[in-house]
Amino acid sequence: MIVADDDVKITVYLKDKNNLLANATVSIPTIEFGYVTIKDFLIWKSNNLNERLQEYINITPPTKQFYGRYHPGVFFEKKDCWYKLEEKIYDAYIKVKNKYHSNGKLDIETVDI
Repeated sequence: MIVADDDVKITVYLKDKNNLLANATVSIPTIEFGYVTIKDFLIWKSNNLNERLQEYINITPPTKQFYGRYHPGVFFEKKDCWYKLEEKIYDAYIKVKNKYHSNGKLDIETVDI
């Protein structure tokens, strides 16, 4: 399901695989190139409380595994920008999850954040 506002479009794909709750794709508008899309944000259950989101959940940018260690594929120069995007991804996830649980199926459509 796509969740959009003026700044970004977020598509959430619900999963039910161990700790993985969902994947997300984020499309950010640019002036010169149109939308730039980043795939494979992970939304997963955590044993630790995420103090920003006040839930036992973790959202991570895409990573690649090299030599047994995971390295981020996206870097945010300002942590505040990451926290803002993390919150938007979380809000989109909650909306999609609630919509799915309310009718038992998931329709692809756009929902305002």
